[in-house]
Amino acid sequence: MKIIFLICFLSFSLNASLLLKSLITNIELSTKDNNYIDIKKYNFDKDLFQDLSIKLNINKYFLKEDIYYLQIKCDNSSLLFSNVMYKNSDDGIFIKIDKFTLPNLIFTFSYPERKELDLRIFVHNEFTYKYIVKNDHILYGLAYGILFSAFLYNLILFVYSREIVFFYYSFMQITLLVIMIFMISILNKNALSSNIQMFIDLLETSCMLFTILFSREILNVKKLMKSINKLYSFLIYINIVDLIFILIFQESILYEYLPRSLMAIVFVFTGFYSLYKKHKIAIYYILAWVFLFLSLFIAEHELIGLDEIYILHIAFPLESLILSFALGYKLKQNLDKKEENDKILVHQSKLASMGEMINNISHQWRQPLTHLSFINMNISLAYEDNDLSEKYLNDKLNESNTQIEFMSETIDNFRDFYKPKKTKEYFLISSASQKAIDIIKPSLNFYNISISFNIEQDKRIKAFENEYSQVILNLLTNAKDVLVQRQIKDPSIYIDIKIENNRSVLYLYDNAGGIKDEIIEKVFEPYFSTKEKSSGIGLYMSKTIIESHFKGDISVYNNLNGACFRIEL
Repeated sequence: MKIIFLICFLSFSLNASLLLKSLITNIELSTKDNNYIDIKKYNFDKDLFQDLSIKLNINKYFLKEDIYYLQIKCDNSSLLFSNVMYKNSDDGIFIKIDKFTLPNLIFTFSYPERKELDLRIFVHNEFTYKYIVKNDHILYGLAYGILFSAFLYNLILFVYSREIVFFYYSFMQITLLVIMIFMISILNKNALSSNIQMFIDLLETSCMLFTILFSREILNVKKLMKSINKLYSFLIYINIVDLIFILIFQESILYEYLPRSLMAIVFVFTGFYSLYKKHKIAIYYILAWVFLFLSLFIAEHELIGLDEIYILHIAFPLESLILSFALGYKLKQNLDKKEENDKILVHQSKLASMGEMINNISHQWRQPLTHLSFINMNISLAYEDNDLSEKYLNDKLNESNTQIEFMSETIDNFRDFYKPKKTKEYFLISSASQKAIDIIKPSLNFYNISISFNIEQDKRIKAFENEYSQVILNLLTNAKDVLVQRQIKDPSIYIDIKIENNRSVLYLYDNAGGIKDEIIEKVFEPYFSTKEKSSGIGLYMSKTIIESHFKGDISVYNNLNGACFRIEL
């Protein structure tokens, strides 16, 4: 969108400024003492000059009591004569223009050899001359710094978030930055070579392309405005085609026929329509547009007496800052969405844990329930045989109570295991691991899976013990499921606890054959699972717990016999 206004500004020439046209009625040029001829009749693409005089006709009626400053950007050393007092500077010469100034100003130049006309004329009001012109390098530096920072910051956001909208915005900023830098250099030239013009056209069309892509993404045109998305797709296509044409014909074909104002209307309409669809981010988008339109309107009609070049160097960086708020808001929306998804994942993880808990309880209770069934059957048979003595009955009741107490303790253990704790406490890595082993041991015995627990060197840490135990239990459950699924002969699980570089390291591995190389990098991703009817969030939550709550690291690799998970704290 910025490029629409910037392209219009780049058409600026000697006679383009309203102030210049109002103050100077005519510019004439003379070579080798010939008569003065209107400067419009020269072809600056081809004509070369060595000795020449320029006459500026001042509009005395326009001046009245006002004061202006005429700036002529030229080679100061080549200026031989002038009929007016002037002041030399690094940016050419400055002449004070007031009601006492001569009606015709003459400047004579002599170059060492014939060359293109190296001269540009600007008019500044008194405010611009005193406060802006002398410090314009500061303004340019701030503008370019903001645009480059916007480019770099959003590029970094893209690298970390992979949100394509940040990529489009960053490259929109860098192309705009290069164009603005070129804009300053172009103002010092009377004509452009075909290669420079081609390069500028490439930048302009590229900037327009990134603007369209950025607008489509930030306003969510694909989902909220499907009919308008077809128009955006068409605009993207024709801009890509135009880039190809520029490379072939060295100039833009598209913008010779497509009014740029039409593009502006499309962007503005899309912003308001997005707001109508209750897309809050559109507020910032529309605000940026309105600010840019007002800046352009002020510049074109010179309402505040500030040169157009300076207004644009203020407007574009500020507009970039406004859109940065829009991107910041979008980033917040993404974070809120991620937080909501994480809550859903936690809830699903809890449901999955409850399922595992019930499964483990069933294995814990299977033997006691069988025992209770035998006790009831023995009592019944003794009663039928009239052999139910008081001592026999009490023995069986005591035996029954023992089994019931065991089952009750099992429930208490599971309840304590999954009960969240509010405060951190010191615990041994081996102790937390043993709790997980005790929970799943009956289930492992049911499938004849052996488990080896080796403690080479233990460590005490301060954290939430149950969370660590839940991670170990999840890894053990996954190992058990794979061993059962693959029907491994002599299935085994191994746990080793060591100290490496003063950090606790736990290795948990099995002999199930390992994880396929093409998916091993994905096992910690949410909703990824190789098991049927699995939520695929167990390992994701385990990674989240270890990295977020313990500030540790969890990884997986294949050893000779199977997969090995490594937890370092």
